[in-house]
Amino acid sequence: MSHEARDATADVLDQMAREFIRRDLALHYTDDDALDGRGIRVRGAPLINFGSCSYMGFETHPALKQAAADAALRYGTQFSSSRAFISLGLYRELEALLAQIFRKPLMVSASTTLGHMAAIPAIVGDDDAVVLDLQVHHSVQTAAQLVKARGVPIHIVRHNDMDQLERKIRRLQGRHRRVWYMADGVYSMFGDVAPMQRLVELMDRYPSLYCYVDDAHGMSWAGESGCGTVLDAVDHHDKLVLAVSLNKAFAAAGGCIVFPDQELADRARNTGGTMIFSGPIQPPMLGAAIAAAKLHLSEQMPAMQAELMALVDHCNTRIAALGLPQYAVTRSPLFFIPTGLPRVVGNLVKRLIADGFYVNMATFPATPMRQGGLRFMLNRNLTIADIDALLERVAYHYPLALAEEGSSLAEVRRAFDLAEVPLTAPPTAPAPVLSVSHHRTVDALSPAEWDGLFAGRGNMTHGAQQLLEEVFTVEDAPENVWDFHYAVVRDAAGAVVLAAPFTVALIKDDMTAPAAVSRQVEALRADEPYYLTSRAVMLGSLISKGDHLYVDRQHPAWTDAVDALLGLMEQVRAESGANQIMLRDFVSDADPALRQHLLDQGYVQLGLGDSMQVAALDWADHDDYLRRLGSKYRYNVRKEILPFAEGFTVDFAGPQTAAEIDACYALYRQVFSRSFALNVFPLPRRFFAAMCRHPDFEVMRLSLAGASEPVGVMFSFVGQGYHALIVGLDERVRRSHGVYKQALYRTVMRARALGCSHLDLAYTAELEKKKVGARPVPTCAFVQATDHFNHMIIEAMSLDGSHR
Repeated sequence: MSHEARDATADVLDQMAREFIRRDLALHYTDDDALDGRGIRVRGAPLINFGSCSYMGFETHPALKQAAADAALRYGTQFSSSRAFISLGLYRELEALLAQIFRKPLMVSASTTLGHMAAIPAIVGDDDAVVLDLQVHHSVQTAAQLVKARGVPIHIVRHNDMDQLERKIRRLQGRHRRVWYMADGVYSMFGDVAPMQRLVELMDRYPSLYCYVDDAHGMSWAGESGCGTVLDAVDHHDKLVLAVSLNKAFAAAGGCIVFPDQELADRARNTGGTMIFSGPIQPPMLGAAIAAAKLHLSEQMPAMQAELMALVDHCNTRIAALGLPQYAVTRSPLFFIPTGLPRVVGNLVKRLIADGFYVNMATFPATPMRQGGLRFMLNRNLTIADIDALLERVAYHYPLALAEEGSSLAEVRRAFDLAEVPLTAPPTAPAPVLSVSHHRTVDALSPAEWDGLFAGRGNMTHGAQQLLEEVFTVEDAPENVWDFHYAVVRDAAGAVVLAAPFTVALIKDDMTAPAAVSRQVEALRADEPYYLTSRAVMLGSLISKGDHLYVDRQHPAWTDAVDALLGLMEQVRAESGANQIMLRDFVSDADPALRQHLLDQGYVQLGLGDSMQVAALDWADHDDYLRRLGSKYRYNVRKEILPFAEGFTVDFAGPQTAAEIDACYALYRQVFSRSFALNVFPLPRRFFAAMCRHPDFEVMRLSLAGASEPVGVMFSFVGQGYHALIVGLDERVRRSHGVYKQALYRTVMRARALGCSHLDLAYTAELEKKKVGARPVPTCAFVQATDHFNHMIIEAMSLDGSHR
């Protein structure tokens, strides 16, 4: 992942974490002096603990506690040495016991994550390929980055989609020695399981397919001697590497990687970086792990597994009887109740905690934004009465939480594609009296009223929208046909509270990705032009720039008006099959209240970069202009721009003939061909022809003195402000004659000459724009995606570009 991509991902994670902390849904501590495996206390309040992954309840088993204490007394609290040199003898005993459970060569690691980081780089060769399930655990994804750094391509397939996996195998098998599919046995968010029988069929059919499955959540409670859900479903295949946890239901510490043969096990043990350079499991937990392994191999184990399964079966029966939805009905002790947006899940979780039940959120980014849910786990220390009490409160609070957050059962069903849920929703409070008008053409709106709202905000005036509709509603390639929408929200007196134009259009999913990634994607699009593209609902359009959202912030119902717009955009998204909603071109951190409201509605803030603005064009004369630049940029203008000014002629009349328009369009395509910083589809020629005819747009053409053909062109929108939209340059003379610098300088001078209040020079090329007086204004978008599959692919793009 590139530095820019890492920063963007970290920003999103930080946003979500801060939201959970703000809502008191994360970073809790227990207050207990002792634990019994069933209850905990948080801030003095007693809670029945449905948040524990210790499914078998072995953490309170006397044998494990005594073994941990004995090991600490005999060996101390730690044995601090690399296992590459020496291991505590307890390791030998533990690995021998685990070998009885798995009957295959294995390696014990200090944690399952560290086991992945040792095994995956050891078993995946440079001529292999890796395919990740979309929902595979983050620890596996992290370990896969180690082989990606060696140039091994990383691919993503949709969750449990075996048909897509098979197509991927067919495509990759001729180019790679092995194709490794990496998945979970039990998925930690949704609680569903890997289709192991189908995977065995695929491994038998395709010699190059190998599987690496993390069964951390399936260990102990399933299978003979607690070998896990994977080996309970199928025999250990000759091309299967299995990872399990010695935490969770095993109730000790560490991880275990089980190999199909000794050669692979030795290679991972001998070369795995975390086996050499990380510390070992410490003596007390080795003692506990040995006791847990003996318990797994004992005659008591099947009965204890049956006790947990009885609780699981009862829970499934009660969920169905109460009419609560489930993502997948399995015999896993990990349950997921579909709920929707994070704020709705948070509402439900807080209600249940207040009622005395500790449960978890499963939300974005671990799940798609609209596919969050209530997550809770069962363990043997709980009782049927505990389960009944929890589910009764879930059934009571579930519709209330939905209603309070403005959601509904129908919305949950749509988000998860669920069958009818027979719960009865409570009556909702009357909404403020607001009316929403939705129009499909700007001609349905009053030009005077619309321009009164949007004049000075950018190129969204009534006339500019008419031009866009004229160009982008005719039959053409999919990327050049846009659906136009206009929302106006009024109060009971008819006053406008909110207005916004928005469009549905096909976009490149790597639009804001690092340029290096977009170059890789474009190489793949040579064979498949619409690879990694999707439809988006966005404020404004792909060619608009400015403040697209008019909101009367003094109106008491402004947040309700925003919600009305979001609801309309979501309706349009669902009807159009779009994948995301994008609210764009906001000045970062300029409106904390609006930002918080959008975050509450499940939108994620993403940086769009700096918009380069000349905020004031009121200098007295050219000398005053130069003085305001400051010494550094004043020197640049005097050295790099002014000495060459007489070498150009400037024409603002605009091209009229087809040949003149063609010449300008050709210059635009030259710039477009090397522009990946904001990766979009090329605009059609007819758009440029329409701008040349329209009185609100201006075309500046730069020609070398004595020549007739332009070497530079700038298409701009002129209103209260001057908005430079599109530039075209002759690559043959761009550098030698400083054409781009001249174009920027002449644009500044033109905006001043026309008496405009400000100049917007758009994005990118910050240094050159700073030289002529522009200053960066950080901007952002708020985005909500229903499916982040394509974005996961982009994030996983291989270093050499051979992703597919």
